[in-house]
Amino acid sequence: MPIDFNHKKFLVIDDFGEFRSTLRRMLQSFDAKDIDDATNGEAAIELMSNKSYDVVLCDYNLGYNRKDGQQVLEEARHRKLIMFSTVFIMVTAENSMEMVMGAVEYQPDDYLMKPFAREVLRTRLERAIRKKSDFEIIERAIERREYVRAIALCDQHIRKIPKNIFEYLKLKGELCITVGDYQNAKAVYDKILSIRDIAWARLGIGKVNYFTEDYATATDVFRSIIEQNNLYIEAYDWLSRSLLAQHEPEEAQRILLAAAEISPKSIFRHKTLGEISFRIKDLELSEKSFKKAIHLGQYSYFKSPSIYTGLARVLVEKKEPEVALNVIREVRNEFRDNSAASLQAAVMEGIIFKEMNRPDDAKKAIQEAILLMDSSSECLADDIAIDLAKACFDLGDKEAGTRLIQGIVRNNHDNEAVISKVREVFKNKQMENEGTKIISSAQREIILANNQGVRMVEEGKLDKAIEYFERAANSLRGNKIINANAAQALLMFIEKNGRNNELLERAGQYIGRLGSIDPSYNKYQKLLCMYERLLAG
Repeated sequence: MPIDFNHKKFLVIDDFGEFRSTLRRMLQSFDAKDIDDATNGEAAIELMSNKSYDVVLCDYNLGYNRKDGQQVLEEARHRKLIMFSTVFIMVTAENSMEMVMGAVEYQPDDYLMKPFAREVLRTRLERAIRKKSDFEIIERAIERREYVRAIALCDQHIRKIPKNIFEYLKLKGELCITVGDYQNAKAVYDKILSIRDIAWARLGIGKVNYFTEDYATATDVFRSIIEQNNLYIEAYDWLSRSLLAQHEPEEAQRILLAAAEISPKSIFRHKTLGEISFRIKDLELSEKSFKKAIHLGQYSYFKSPSIYTGLARVLVEKKEPEVALNVIREVRNEFRDNSAASLQAAVMEGIIFKEMNRPDDAKKAIQEAILLMDSSSECLADDIAIDLAKACFDLGDKEAGTRLIQGIVRNNHDNEAVISKVREVFKNKQMENEGTKIISSAQREIILANNQGVRMVEEGKLDKAIEYFERAANSLRGNKIINANAAQALLMFIEKNGRNNELLERAGQYIGRLGSIDPSYNKYQKLLCMYERLLAG
């Protein structure tokens, strides 16, 4: 059955008016009526913010000092300006390795090289639209974070053995990894590989090994993928992570360097390369990598203050504090109304001013950081909190440093990796014995608090348990056990007393946090199933 283009909404993005007109005429010849166009990425984002499109045809090169097509796709997907069912086709006259790898990495639905004939466009559009419509219901479930339902929908399609069964299997495997069901994910990928040797299925097996902490096997899997196809960029990233987990940062750096040569437009890859290089004291490469990430992020939605503060940290280590301070001024200028950026800038200013032997300015910056942290509703990243604690100790504010450390431990009382970093702080300050007591006390506090809430649940005092765990979860946003128990108390109350949409929404927020903290946590899947069952009922 032919596709009805008459009811589809199209957006054409190209900086050349003649080509926009050519595309418009082609689409009109397919009976398309609703066609908008934009001359640059900024205008396109504005249009997508106000209207939902079924098909976006976007040129890659959208003019000097402008967002390119890749950045438009990144931002539109991240901000959910295009639906899962939206077809996004990248159009370009370029075929450089840099551009092609960047576009493939961020996965448009198709890729058209200029010039192309009218019938080529029609064929590609029909193929992409049919594929999207097949997955629309599943993708809407994913959009609502109904992952268990999405997996069940995949199974329904798989049982029919469709022509595109591998795509359903791939999606199911990815969803199983999302919810931490690594056993079923492995079963999916094993099934695929028993039929055909497909690189993405082997990548899936490698991810399963990584998440189940079998890092050596994961490393072997990712290396074998690269040996077979040295352009499979995602395998480089996972190989680097596996090597880091095995305390091989030099090799992880080498792998990421190779990936950045092949696909040099990933902001995140250059940022990670900067972080790894800093860790192994390769300050020249670290500086170069952070600067590259800043350059790439200039017109990108993914421009981040942490990249600037990463560069500033390198400059401090290179004994260039004045240059580092200029970078932080840039953070404040580029991210004016961003409280998280202000917090990161203040922490870094405290470190820089201390290096410059300006203790009064350093204390003022640290005080600003603490005030921003106390007023923020967001959970402060552990590394930033540890940096802030170090700065407090360095400036002689032992009380503030201890309070920060206690907060870090309370959020991560069972996370040995974070606890080890905290121990290192006390070791460097010759406070090991005192530090051990502070850590043990904070850990014990959380265990006792959690046990108290659990007793309320066991005694059937669900309303009190909800109040207790929600209060704890809102001050301990990074603690998976507390957030899990807050969600469980809410869901048990709904199960007992009937549907309550407000309570369901609150439970969903805690489950969402839990998935971000640790999807492999054993309670996550159970809570997700319970939540989706109550949501459907």
